[in-house]
Amino acid sequence: MLVVILMFLNSYLPYRLNLLAELTSENTRDIYRKRHGLTRAEWRVLVNLAEAQSLTASALCQRVPAHKTKISRALAELERRGWVRRLTDGKDRRIAHASLTLRGTRALARIRPEMEAATEALLAPLSDEDRAKVDEGLAVLERLFDRNETP
Repeated sequence: MLVVILMFLNSYLPYRLNLLAELTSENTRDIYRKRHGLTRAEWRVLVNLAEAQSLTASALCQRVPAHKTKISRALAELERRGWVRRLTDGKDRRIAHASLTLRGTRALARIRPEMEAATEALLAPLSDEDRAKVDEGLAVLERLFDRNETP
């Protein structure tokens, strides 16, 4: 029975992707958590805000992905640190647009090189060809889940 389950899990894409996500995240956890005092959600919100001028909590939930409660807590903590600013939408006061402050941008500039170095160390055993295959495979899977684009 165990062999059948393992054979299933070894070919079950959601399990494999989740396992790899957890293992790769463990590789960088000490950087964002221990060195910079961030939770996983805070780190992900920070880096996503760096990629966009402004995002709502709902947009962050889709990009991170995480439950709205975690995103809300992450935004509140990053705002408390002075790394994020939230402005209420002029048309709908229930919506707030979050963006990085200069202080947040500077914090990210300190953290990002460490995260990139950890990622590079993780990928170091792969050949250039294997890296290209990984990137290509991930890009294909990402397109499958992008509702605005067809594969």
